[in-house]
Amino acid sequence: MIDLFRAFTTKEDFFYDGAFIAKIKYQRFQQKSGKETYKNEILKSNRKLCIINCSGYADDKITETLTIYLMMNVTVKESTKPEIVEDTGTLWRNFSKEEIANFSNLVGDTNSIHLTDNPVVQGMFILKELCDTTETRDIEVKYIHPVYGCNPVYIKHDDNIIKGFSDGILCFQATLS
Repeated sequence: MIDLFRAFTTKEDFFYDGAFIAKIKYQRFQQKSGKETYKNEILKSNRKLCIINCSGYADDKITETLTIYLMMNVTVKESTKPEIVEDTGTLWRNFSKEEIANFSNLVGDTNSIHLTDNPVVQGMFILKELCDTTETRDIEVKYIHPVYGCNPVYIKHDDNIIKGFSDGILCFQATLS
């Protein structure tokens, strides 16, 4: 999974600084059984949205795929009155600034939103942790509000849906297949 993330973040001729992941889908079709090769394909690109598919192959067979929906040229708009949720589930994770910086270095993510004094947790980092927690091979995560470093994240399960909250605000919703 990390190598697939690295293949996405280090794609040549693609500039994503300041972009936010709106949605990400990950599927693992078979276990990694050796050296994988990776292929990136831009499915759609305009001023506001870029959809990229990154796939890993071993022995000419697809092993895993990552589809990322990036919101381009946007800034985080703080809601004037975000909906505060009382029941935010159980404590799941607290991403430290150091972990966020280390993850950026690990996957080659140079997006400046992860490298500030108040960093946004990478959507791919949240995805990885959700996959580790649930052991799923097929997941789609929609990001509603940024998760910031050093803020506790709570999760609430509802069948195959996991909702993630931080500061009482719904930040992401994952669907497990």
